[in-house]
Amino acid sequence: MPVHVVGESRLLRDMFLTICEANNYETGRCCGALSELPQLPARDMVLCYSHGAGAELHEELQAFRARNGAVPLILITGDECPAADQLQLSRYAEAVIPERKSAGALIAALQVVQDGYRMVLSGAAAAAAVEGGVPAVRHGAEPQAAAPARQEARHGLSDRERLILAKLTEGATNKSIANELGICEATVKVHLRTCFRKIGAKNRTQAALWASEQLPPQAHRH
Repeated sequence: MPVHVVGESRLLRDMFLTICEANNYETGRCCGALSELPQLPARDMVLCYSHGAGAELHEELQAFRARNGAVPLILITGDECPAADQLQLSRYAEAVIPERKSAGALIAALQVVQDGYRMVLSGAAAAAAVEGGVPAVRHGAEPQAAAPARQEARHGLSDRERLILAKLTEGATNKSIANELGICEATVKVHLRTCFRKIGAKNRTQAALWASEQLPPQAHRH
C-alpha cells in the first residue's frame, strides 16, 4: 500500500516522506498538488498537506475524489483551520490532522486508515459534539466513537505502561519493545492487555491512537 505525498512545500514533502519511510511505509509519488496525481489503485493512500482553506481547497478535494473515489486520503491542515472547517473537510478525507500534531499522531492515522477506518482528531470532533475523543469508524459505517475517549490521570497507567503505549505510536512490535526494555515478549503482551483495559481500547490501533493524543512527549523517553 504505497503512500503518495502531496504538499505545497518541498521541505514538508521531504519531511513526510522521511517519516513514512522511517516507519516502514512504502512511498510512491511526491508532488505539489492533488491535481498532479493520476488515477490511483484503491489500495494506495495519499498524504496531503494544505495550508489553505475555503472554496479553492474544497474544489481541489472534490476533483481528487472524482478521479480517486476509493483511495484513502489523509489531510494535514494548518493550525489556523477552524474546527468547523476540519469537520467539513472530513467529507473528503479519511483523516484530518492539524499540523501541530506530532509525528506519532500521523503514524497512528496511517495505521487507522490502513486498517479501514476513518478518523477526525479532537479539534473537529469537538465541533461534532464528541467531547475530547477521536472518533474512528469503519468505511461505510455511521460515525460513532470507536476510539477511547480522553481520560486524565484517572486512567492509572504505570510509567512502564505509558512507555509501552508510547512505543505503539512509533509502530514498534512486541518483540522490539521487549528487546528495548529488557523484558520478555510475553510480559509486553501482559502489559498491553492491562493498558487496553485501563484506557478502554479494543486493539493496538485504538491504543496507539489514544497514546498519540493523550500522552505527553516525555512519555516517549526512558
